[in-house]
Amino acid sequence: MNATEYFVYLLSCHLNSVEPKGEKRMDWQQIYNLAEINNLTAVIAYEIKRLPSDCRPGGTIGSWFSESYENTVHSFRPNLQSLSTFISTLTEEKIAHALFKGVVLRNYYPFPELRTGSDMDIIIRATDYIRAIEVLKKKGFIEKSVESNAATLQFEKDIFELHTELESINIQSKIYFATPFDDISDASGYTYKLKPIYHLLYIVSHIAHHLQTGGASIKMIMDIDVLIRRYPEMDINEFLLLSDNIKIGKTAETLLAFSKKIFNTPVVLNFTFEDEDTLPLFDDFMHVFSMGKILGTPEENEETTEEKNVLGFIKNVFSNVVKPKEEEEVLTDYQIQLLEELGIKKANEE
Repeated sequence: MNATEYFVYLLSCHLNSVEPKGEKRMDWQQIYNLAEINNLTAVIAYEIKRLPSDCRPGGTIGSWFSESYENTVHSFRPNLQSLSTFISTLTEEKIAHALFKGVVLRNYYPFPELRTGSDMDIIIRATDYIRAIEVLKKKGFIEKSVESNAATLQFEKDIFELHTELESINIQSKIYFATPFDDISDASGYTYKLKPIYHLLYIVSHIAHHLQTGGASIKMIMDIDVLIRRYPEMDINEFLLLSDNIKIGKTAETLLAFSKKIFNTPVVLNFTFEDEDTLPLFDDFMHVFSMGKILGTPEENEETTEEKNVLGFIKNVFSNVVKPKEEEEVLTDYQIQLLEELGIKKANEE
């Protein structure tokens, strides 16, 4: 296995609670880079501890992994305390709030303390937005930024993103996600969380957004895996129907198939990556998600990135589902549907 394959293999071992096999010749610098890009260094460090001693990285790289593991574990309890303060503050003021993404999903991982994130996302009603910010500030939260529908606050070392609406990729998903305090959520007191099938729908929609703009991560695919494992009774056919309803059916199907392929996610699908004709798309996904981005870099301006999103997306992401490499300029019906779902209108004209 090369470094990328071994990186994903270790993640799969983690999700499946399988003891990893060691590789005596491995580019641990590259694996460390991938772990850092995807904010998964502590998870990889845990799996390294389970490898045979003669297969673990030593020296500086080994110490980097160990340090990341220790720092991540030590920060977990303070992080929970910050979240508890956030929830209790809003609850005392009778402000309904819905938890989603990492703040919920990490509880479904084998070791929640190792599933890190850059911030914690919470949604409230728009009518409570200003009041919520004020009561949190009185409780010691520091205002970092405030926009019309989202605010960033900090408590100790933890960052909170306060939203008034769930991110949507199109008008259909905006309609579905417009009622997080009603039919798509469950509640305990003033604390809500998305029902599993709608949480999965949101995760896929969120990934689709990142496939448009860049910044996709293998951790997003891990989130798909752990949510499906946590709720084995979830009706995947109903989920795919809901995905079709918000016009991302093909995207949802391929993302779940990708998760099944690399993590052995327990899900039955019509589309798989087992056929030779689908390998080019699988290879593209492996590159896209393991590198933590798709197109462009932080140094490139928006115009350049937008141009690459239109022209490069076909070649680098959905190239060649059923065509050989020498014919990669020819788009299949499946590719066209994927591109249309993701809103890349000009792609069909190129």
